[in-house]
Amino acid sequence: MAILQGLTVIIAALVALIGFLQWLTARQKAVFDLFDKRFKIYEVVKNCVVQVGIHPLRFDKELEREFLKAVSEAYFLFGDDVNSYLDKLRQDIVVVHTFETLGPARMKDDAANRSEAMGRIHKFYETGRPLFAKYMRFSQPVALISQIATRFRSSD
Repeated sequence: MAILQGLTVIIAALVALIGFLQWLTARQKAVFDLFDKRFKIYEVVKNCVVQVGIHPLRFDKELEREFLKAVSEAYFLFGDDVNSYLDKLRQDIVVVHTFETLGPARMKDDAANRSEAMGRIHKFYETGRPLFAKYMRFSQPVALISQIATRFRSSD
């Protein structure tokens, strides 16, 4: 009878351990999925910034749609700091693109605004990237699951 009780305790402990490991795995998967979604938004924003910085007229309707979709999705995946930055970046891109589309001759008064907006766009790597990075760092080392698995394998 004592053996049966001991076996029951061992089985219960193993079930609890397996449950914990499944929870840990699910949590890590959720972290990776969130990272993936955030990184895709970052990539779209970065590509748009590069495109506007190199040749503002190539910022066409398709690229604008991608950018606006990324900004819209970012609202639910990032904090107010990133969303405020993206809103200002969107405004700067509109200023630059409008200036380039209508032509400098028609928008002489807006040349200073265009220059300031382009300056902020060019500072993406100084200002924007650190804002995104704050949300994309892992709070726990990813190797935690592999460390636990290694300990189990070494005990065999």
